[in-house]
Amino acid sequence: MQRFQFRLQRVLHWQERVCRLEEDKLRTCLAEVAETEEKLARHAAECIVIEQEFSNQPALAPRDLQALAAFRHKAVTIVQLLEQERQRRQTALDAQRQKLLAERRRLQIIEKLRERALQEYTRAADRELEALSHESYLSAWISRAAR
Repeated sequence: MQRFQFRLQRVLHWQERVCRLEEDKLRTCLAEVAETEEKLARHAAECIVIEQEFSNQPALAPRDLQALAAFRHKAVTIVQLLEQERQRRQTALDAQRQKLLAERRRLQIIEKLRERALQEYTRAADRELEALSHESYLSAWISRAAR
């Protein structure tokens, strides 16, 4: 009996490689989302520090009030841009998750095909071994009966 050989072994290896690549892309997307959230948190912390500095001053000159208003306007703009970036990256992350799930499903299908092929091979090998043992027994029985 020949040893077991899965006909789609190269396809299985290819699909495993595709899954690893998609997992790497997913990790990259997760890192990008985390980076954007970190930028948002850093920006919020900086804004709080600057607001506290302004609020600790006893009197504010008109020029300081204008600078504070300009800062607040710029801070809101930066937050909006960072939120848009985070949303874009989150959408890319969700899309990458879906791609990874689809590739994993394909891999599972190929693995199930391999399992079925291995089961069929095992059954055929067992039948062949059983037939060989019957043949051997009959051969021994006939040779004893002939003596």
